[in-house]
Amino acid sequence: MPSPDESGPFFAVKPLSRPLSTELRHGIAASPGIAVGRAFVIDRRRIKVPKRHIPAEEVPSELVRLDEAVSQADLQLERMKRKLRETDEEQTVVILEAYQLILHDEHMINPTRRRIRDEKMNAEWALFKTVEEIKARFDAIDQEYFRERRSDVEFVGEQVLRNLDSSTAADAPQVPPPQGAVVVARDLSPADTVHLHKSMVAAIVTDAGGRTSHSSILAQAFGIPAVVGLDTITAAIGTGDLLIVDGNRGEVILCPSHEQVEEYRFKARSQHQRIEALLIDREAPAETKDHARIGLLANIEMPDEVPYALDYGAEGIGLYRTEFLFLDRNDLPREDEHFMHARGVVRRVAPFPATFRTFDLGVDKVAPFLAKMAGVAMGAPTDSEPNPALGLRSLRLCLRERGMFKAQLRGLLRASLHGRMRIMFPMVSGVQELRAAKAILEECKEELRREGIAFAQDIPVGIMVEMPSAVMVADHLARECDFMSIGTNDLIQYSLALDRLNEHVGYLYQPLHPAVLRMVKRTVEAGHAAGKRVAMCGEMASDPLFSIVLLGLELDDLSMSAAAVPLVKRVLREAHAGEAKRLVQELLDLPSAEDIEAAVRDYMKNYLADLEDLRPQR
Repeated sequence: MPSPDESGPFFAVKPLSRPLSTELRHGIAASPGIAVGRAFVIDRRRIKVPKRHIPAEEVPSELVRLDEAVSQADLQLERMKRKLRETDEEQTVVILEAYQLILHDEHMINPTRRRIRDEKMNAEWALFKTVEEIKARFDAIDQEYFRERRSDVEFVGEQVLRNLDSSTAADAPQVPPPQGAVVVARDLSPADTVHLHKSMVAAIVTDAGGRTSHSSILAQAFGIPAVVGLDTITAAIGTGDLLIVDGNRGEVILCPSHEQVEEYRFKARSQHQRIEALLIDREAPAETKDHARIGLLANIEMPDEVPYALDYGAEGIGLYRTEFLFLDRNDLPREDEHFMHARGVVRRVAPFPATFRTFDLGVDKVAPFLAKMAGVAMGAPTDSEPNPALGLRSLRLCLRERGMFKAQLRGLLRASLHGRMRIMFPMVSGVQELRAAKAILEECKEELRREGIAFAQDIPVGIMVEMPSAVMVADHLARECDFMSIGTNDLIQYSLALDRLNEHVGYLYQPLHPAVLRMVKRTVEAGHAAGKRVAMCGEMASDPLFSIVLLGLELDDLSMSAAAVPLVKRVLREAHAGEAKRLVQELLDLPSAEDIEAAVRDYMKNYLADLEDLRPQR
């Protein structure tokens, strides 16, 4: 992992001569860690959009200007793709391809042309109005993921606007930030974040964004401290300003005092040293004092995250979210694409296993290609889904869209020869759905046999337990699959009847609710009775506060964000499984989540005495 080094040349930049006072800004803690460094502001100024009505005789030339600017943006993205392919960054190429699809989407281009032709607007104004209209649609959607997708549309729109205004020099290469810089931007695309990782920046600070944006997810994966959602931070910072970024608490200190700089540099070094000390035992098993063994694996979204997961001591990939690579696509992913991405992951993670969750689309993850299938523009949910959390999503969507599902399954099967693969079906409500999914998988296997295409014959097939119905029939499900993994994010949501993305009921999202603990216990007992391993891959597994409880519930494997692995491993290696089981028996008799959490915190205070400030603050 990167070291908080202040010795690079960028740290020698002299402070600006203008007087500046220390200021604390609060944002969203998107990626943990502390950094002290000089600001490097990118794309600070908003594009000035000229607004004028044009005479009728200028309409044809204005339409030509628009077409030329779009074509130029397409060529710019193509050049970026070629450069990325030279460095084997295929996952970022996929993102750029998504930008190209947005660039040519009829819902962006046609309304812009109509405004030029019918309302006699100049091309810049017409495009700006269209982009703002699309962004407003996203803002109106009551799911955070969609609200954050607006930045992709905005990125593409700005690229065309820059081409329309030659003074902005859109084709000029962006000067890369110096090593150790704190990058400050209004917003960042996922491709930007990957490049910043390559430049070894110290931290990321943005006006926009949220915890579930692509850039935040990648910052976490690459271990870059990040604070997002700061609204107007770019207006307050100039390149060369000294900043403190606390990604654990979601705080940024502008122009800190000498004492603050020394304090946070000490904190950063201390945290880094403590994590490095934890990583000394990265290859040691998560084995308790009384020799109970727990498998610790990582949850990932992108192939580039695999090396970091292994560096943090993960023993494989317990959850590979296959849909993230394709969320910005307007066209259906092809079988060959599934094959190439899966092959890359299993090769990188070898000799450890990689568990591929089939498409979990719907609710907060609706890809544009699904919207096109439904006849809806720009990825918005359909009017026929008034409650998408209970609608056509995840496995039930795949069972209906068999062509999409089979393309993915065939690609995964072909890749299975290149490493240890496991396939996992999400959102299984009962045996009937599991049997239907397995039947399609067998159909794909038979097709490949007839075509003479080889694949591994012994791929374990498992399910995610995310619904109360699956818990209640876990004994039947366990007999029909090879393993089970409890997805606590949705299990808590469906069990406690709350929308986990709704801030008004967020206080009810309680992993230690007695009902949740009892459902986990019931699932584990059912799996073990059938001789199957039971894992947990929800966010609950990532918090070391819960580690003793999960140990006492006798889970076999825990899958989590890579950065959480060393913390959880440390707790488990200091624990006794027998004591954990006795603790769980006591917890299951308590009536409320508040009572249980108080008991857990009291029990865990010694385990977490020196780890508390390393845990993410949520």
